[in-house]
Order: sequence, then C-alpha cells, then structure tokens
Amino acid sequence: MRSYYPDHIVGLVVTYIFFIGFFVGLSKTGLGQEYLHLGFIFWFFASTVISEGSISISFEKQTGTFEQLLLKPTHILKILTARTMVWFFITFIKVIILMFVVIISLRISFPFDLRIIPIMLVTLSGLFGFGLILSALTLIYTKTASFESIISYFLLFFTGGIISLEQLPGYVIKVADFLPLTIGIRLSMSILSGAQLPSSSILGLFTNSGVYLLLGIVIFIYCHNYGKREGLSADY
Repeated sequence: MRSYYPDHIVGLVVTYIFFIGFFVGLSKTGLGQEYLHLGFIFWFFASTVISEGSISISFEKQTGTFEQLLLKPTHILKILTARTMVWFFITFIKVIILMFVVIISLRISFPFDLRIIPIMLVTLSGLFGFGLILSALTLIYTKTASFESIISYFLLFFTGGIISLEQLPGYVIKVADFLPLTIGIRLSMSILSGAQLPSSSILGLFTNSGVYLLLGIVIFIYCHNYGKREGLSADY
C-alpha cells in the first residue's frame, strides 16, 4: 500500500462514486436506506475475501515466485488465509473512511448494531470457502479473474443487498437462499429492524457457512496435491 498508494486512493474514489450511484438511484425503490448501505458493505467485504487468494496465486505464478511459496515450511493454505485476513483488515479501514466521507458529503446517518459484526464474520467465513475454490482453480488454470467477476457481481445484485429478492425470478431466489451472503444480510436487516432472531436462523447461518468453508478447504487441498503431482506450479 505504501508503494502503490495512488491505486488505493483511486479505488476508494471509484468505490465512493459507485456507492453514491446505488444509494441515490435506488433509495426510492422501496428498499430502506439501511438495506442499501448494509448490502453494499457486506458485498465490499465479500469481494475481498473471495478474490484475494486467486489474485495472489495468479500474481505469484506470473512473476515466477509461486514455487518459492510452496517450498516454505508453512502450508500455502495458511499463507493465503493470512493474506486474506490482512486485506480484510485493510478493506475494513477503507470502509470506515468511505462511510465517514459519505456521511459528511450526503449528510445522512447509517444505523448499525454491534450484533451485526459476528453475523458478518460468520458470513464471510463461508464466502472464504468460495475464495478457496477460486484459488484451487487458479492453481490449475492460473487465470480465473472472469470467474471471480461473475461470482462477485452475482452476489452484488442477486442476494438482496441492492435489489429486493421479491423482485427477482423464482429460480434466482432459490439459488440465493443457499448463499451465506443472502442469509447474513437477511439476519442483519432483522437486527436493524428490531426483530428477534430465532436460534434456528443463527444455526442455519453457521451450518451454511461451515459447509461452504469445509468444501472450499477440501477442494483446495485436492487441487493443490493434484498440481504438485502434475508439476503445474512451474507450468505457467
């Protein structure tokens, strides 16, 4: 970030414009303002958690340093997890700055409840499983940026964060109901509205995220071992 701080500043400005466009453009569609800012923040974090691992592997393979990572005593899965956590912390700082600028420039307030934080962390742990699946594909095919873009924008528009699920086709709703981001946003909105969360809903989020995380770990380890057997780490 110190070396390429202009890129991060530009990215923050672009995200601000992006957020303002959605907030102003969709604030009169029947969704509350809380829904818009909450869904956007969830998606902003989700994009980082999903993409960081695959971007990191792709960069290392293109620069020819990926094999050096594999030679380290620490497993590559732990390295990717640490990198994702670091970038999540950086993204968290960006979100704080972004929300502060939005509040100052638009003179609006965003309701928040500390109980949303554990729900968000559990939700993002499940989405990290998506990130591990993409990372596993990157181990084999190197360039998977298009997959990341498809998943990221699907989560933005079809999980109830920006567009109400009731306005979407039935088959999209069925798919969205199985995604941790949809469940996390729904529970967070219930908290903001003052509704009592049933224990079954919280247990459902833990189960859903746990399944995706476990699936991501299993697929990543399998593809990692397959890549080592086939020598794919030095193939790019």
